[in-house]
Amino acid sequence: MNKGKEILLGHGERIRIMSAFSISYPTLRRALRFETDTELARKIRHTAISEYGGMERAN
Repeated sequence: MNKGKEILLGHGERIRIMSAFSISYPTLRRALRFETDTELARKIRHTAISEYGGMERAN
C-alpha cells in the first residue's frame, strides 16, 4: 500500500489498542506500517492517531 509510511506509538499504547480491538500484535503492526488496507486497519490507524497520540511518519 503506502510503503515507507508508518504510525509511531509507544509500547503501552500498542498494548491498549490490541486490547481495545481484540487483535494480535502482527495485525496491529501491519496496520501501523500501512501493509494492509482493510476497514479494520483504517480504524486502527485512525484510533492510534486520534485517541492514543500516534504520529504518522514517512520514511
